[in-house]
Amino acid sequence: MAPAPTLAERLDAAASDSLSVADISNATGLSESTVRRLAKDPGWPEPEESGDHREQRYPREPVAAWMRDNQAARINAEELPGDDSDRVTLTEIASRTGGLRETVSRLPSTYRTSTDPFPAADALGTYNWGEVKAWLGRRAGRTGPRGATQPPAPTQAPTAPPVLDVLTTAMIERLTGKGKEAVKTLVRRPEIAELSSGKVGRLRVWPAATLLPLLWNLGYLPESGPLGAEPTAVLVELGYLPAMGKPSAEQIAVLRAFGYDEKGSPEHRAWLAGPLRTATELSKHYGVSLSAISKRIARAQEAGQPVPHPIDTEDGRRYDPRAFDAFWNPPAAG
Repeated sequence: MAPAPTLAERLDAAASDSLSVADISNATGLSESTVRRLAKDPGWPEPEESGDHREQRYPREPVAAWMRDNQAARINAEELPGDDSDRVTLTEIASRTGGLRETVSRLPSTYRTSTDPFPAADALGTYNWGEVKAWLGRRAGRTGPRGATQPPAPTQAPTAPPVLDVLTTAMIERLTGKGKEAVKTLVRRPEIAELSSGKVGRLRVWPAATLLPLLWNLGYLPESGPLGAEPTAVLVELGYLPAMGKPSAEQIAVLRAFGYDEKGSPEHRAWLAGPLRTATELSKHYGVSLSAISKRIARAQEAGQPVPHPIDTEDGRRYDPRAFDAFWNPPAAG
């Protein structure tokens, strides 16, 4: 028997290049409520401009591409490389299956409440490859997108316990965008080293709820604005961001307590819109020494990166707070 067509294949056969929610539902067989829920995903295509504001319409090809990237693939688990006893990260799972790293990172949270949840990770965030292969094999015969078999998610879902509760050096690398050697130096800082909860196997780990606020406080994560793909994926794995849709009120509150507000706190927005600042004021605001600011600017100059330049005023040299913040808290590379 030939396999059932994928959702993308069904959309490819749609008669129109401009599809409403009802059109997508009719073409794919998904309910309209499921399509509306999927359309809340950040990666879902933008609606087309239309004179009829009562009905949003979406371009067929981008929607088909989204379905192709997010639908559970028909994988022959027996053909996947590796031994069943292997411990693998989500990055390795993406590599072995040919899936998108960002899509694979959503699996634990997306299927957390499923009757067939994604296999559980250990304390280091690794998974048993045999269990993952078996789960992928069970998913292979299903044609819905990831999570489509679940009831529509409420607008504000209660915050679930984190999938993981610790950070490894590999996860710190992904969060900060720093290389292995830079992170080795970072975790030797006394205030970070003393937070370690010990080792699991040969790897040192840190409680996520304790280390994350410190990383924000030290300026290794942006206080506001968009997060890059890797930091977002780590926060999804930890349960601090949803795999799809907008974060809940509880998740937003936790991240604000850690030091992050996507739109910026009132105090931070006021700082950015305020007057020119001295280097001393900058060091106090970011909680670092004057030497730390000077060294970071010097390193950026040596690397040929843009740096904020002081402005000569009657009261001395000052910095534009908005320009300096863009330098100090750049969006992580996606």
